[in-house]
Amino acid sequence: MTFTTPVLANLVCGSPARNHDFDFARRKLLDALYDAGNIRTDTFNNYDDCAAIEGGDLLVSYTSQVPVSDEGCAALRRFVERGGRWFAIHASNSVRDNKYLPGILGSRFITHPPYMRYRVEITAPDDPLLDGINTPFELDDELYIIEPADDHLEVLLNTRWGGEAMGKTFQAAFRPLMYRRRLGDGGVLYLALGHCNRPFDKPRPDSPDRPDLRGPWALPVYQELIRRGVDWAAGRRPF
Repeated sequence: MTFTTPVLANLVCGSPARNHDFDFARRKLLDALYDAGNIRTDTFNNYDDCAAIEGGDLLVSYTSQVPVSDEGCAALRRFVERGGRWFAIHASNSVRDNKYLPGILGSRFITHPPYMRYRVEITAPDDPLLDGINTPFELDDELYIIEPADDHLEVLLNTRWGGEAMGKTFQAAFRPLMYRRRLGDGGVLYLALGHCNRPFDKPRPDSPDRPDLRGPWALPVYQELIRRGVDWAAGRRPF
């Protein structure tokens, strides 16, 4: 495909919590955006630059517990509702007590069991975004338990899980891992998969060092999901 006018992507990757390897994720996502072709990317650690977000053509995020002001939430909603597309990855829906972001993103992170191997299933095998993706597949990752904001999610990938997670017991149930959600003239594509951390990337400085974990980032199927997510956000795949 030949392009003439580049589109502008905003990549928001970071967190004051420093509980993931945001350097690693940033590099991987910048590569994916660059490899998609004809995309210029500006990078940010948070959502504070409302004008930049509203002025972009697409938004990609890998964040965790980033404070977002009411003004920032309003800018994010305007961006999506006017036709923008937001590809949100992993802990982007870890928004703590923010009352507006779940209604934009479509969900809120609740907790996760310990890093483990689990099975991923396709929920919507006929969806063009998943054409040719061979499932089920297994991966090592954090399995996110999320709370949907409403019933407007088009779930694309899922697993079934029940057990202990951070001191709470959860019944075995259907767990969305990837969904698409319309909002106004635009929408959000959320992919829960994708943990990464170095030994010193941990929730609290006084916590013990953690094993070096790369999640599914080296898996071809995950790389393809990222590639397609970027294409979707850039408007090169149908909603």
